[in-house]
Amino acid sequence: MKRKRFHLFLAMAALLAAVTVSFAASETGTATTHRGQASAKKQKSGKSASAEDLMDINTATAEQLKTLPGLSDDDVKKIIAGRPYTRKNELKQKNIITAAQYDGIKKKIVAKKAAK
Repeated sequence: MKRKRFHLFLAMAALLAAVTVSFAASETGTATTHRGQASAKKQKSGKSASAEDLMDINTATAEQLKTLPGLSDDDVKKIIAGRPYTRKNELKQKNIITAAQYDGIKKKIVAKKAAK
């Protein structure tokens, strides 16, 4: 009787291990597929901004800053008056622009350190 329970236990453990390995393998494959698709979409749309494409909030002119979505002339003036910035999120932290405005432009801007 004990031997039958032992064999049943081993069979259940082997089945559980097989299901776990199969699940882990399918999750890894899915994650890779999604990453590959996202990367391909970025390359197709050209929307992944490189460092050269980002607008430096420390050196951009008023005209350049006005091209950012959701910024008014007053917002642009505040950004220029608050320079220099060490991090781009200072625009939101210092209440220069709203969180919603920051969310709309954060992928398009950078705060580069001034050359010494």
